Formats: sequence, structure tokens, C-alpha cells
Amino acid sequence: MDFFNSLLESYTEDLFDELAIETPVSLSRALPIRRAEFLAGRAIARAALHMLGQPAPQIPIGPDRAPLWPPGSAGSISHARGHCACFAIADGTCQAGVDVEATASGHALESLLSTTVDDDERALIARQSALSPDGLVTLLFSAKETLFKALYPTARHFFGFDCAQVRAVPRDGRLRLHLTRTLCRELPKGERFDVSFEITAGHVLTWLAVRRHDASI
Repeated sequence: MDFFNSLLESYTEDLFDELAIETPVSLSRALPIRRAEFLAGRAIARAALHMLGQPAPQIPIGPDRAPLWPPGSAGSISHARGHCACFAIADGTCQAGVDVEATASGHALESLLSTTVDDDERALIARQSALSPDGLVTLLFSAKETLFKALYPTARHFFGFDCAQVRAVPRDGRLRLHLTRTLCRELPKGERFDVSFEITAGHVLTWLAVRRHDASI
């Protein structure tokens, strides 16, 4: 059964009260599927914080639409067709990113190739045989999404897929991204980040934690 249909069949507005999760004003007129996704993400985020022995109050939406994690913790939430993912750590001196994606094919794969991958990365995809081309392209997209989530609190501005590049075939659950331009003083061109990943049937999951760079640390 399609994830969206099964999620909607299980979802009721009462679940917000039953799980003690507040409904953001910004979702007051959202479609049921959007509200269900928000609820699922906050529910697993709270469960993750409990597993870490952290207090798990509300996790509201911040002004940049990213979740606001309680002091002493950091995390990230992602949704994709069939999956909802959360990566949380009990360390307030870090910032985190996570992304889950359905493996792209057809027009979606062509779109990722045109918007996410540069010429050098296309050559890498063509000459390697460790991963399927559709799996590797999806992995690159997911890893760059995860990198953006993890670095945005430091960069404080949006940056495109061309700001990071993979230069070697991912292996052993790690994909290294190199910054191709300076994002800010703390994130210079050439900085490298090793994004963790897992590929399953039909989906790609990536996650990353980095040390914060701000005056509060």
C-alpha cells in the first residue's frame, strides 16, 4: 500500500492530543498529509530524545522552518515517500543533518542529474561500478541535502548543490563532500565532510553531525 495512503488511514487529528504534540499555527490550513508528516516526524524525534536520556518537550518550527531542538541536543528530521527519518544527538555543541530519499528513476533521475551533479561527478558516476547509477545519483542528492541542513546554522544563507562536490566513489558507508567555494569564514573552500549513508531497497538515508561555530559555544 502506498505510504501516503496508509499514513492518512492511520492519521487522525486526535493524535496530536494523544501524543501531546502541539499543532503549529503554520499548519492550521495544511493538507492532512502535511500534518500527518509533521506529527510522525515530531513523534520519532521525541522518541529519539528519550532514548538519549534527554528531555523531550515540544520541538517547534523555527523562523527558518528548521526544528528548534531543546538545549543540550541537536537533530534533524526528514520525510520521503515511505519513510520518515530523525537523527538526534545528545550534544548541544553540534548541529546535525539527515535526509531520506526514494531512489530516483525516470524524469526524477534526469532532474537530479541536471540540478545536483556537475561534469566531474557525472564522469565519476559513469566510470564506477560499486553502486548503480540511479542509487549513486540519489545518494549524491541526499548527501548534499544533509550537508546543507548541517551547515546552514553556521553559513546562515542558502547555498546550492554546486557548493559541494564528491571526488571519490563512496565506500564503507561514507561519502566525502568537498566545499567548492567559501560559504563563510568558518566554512572555507576545500573543507571536507564525511557524510554517513545507508542504501536499502528503494531508499537512501544520509546523516551528518558537525561542531557548531557560534558565540554561544
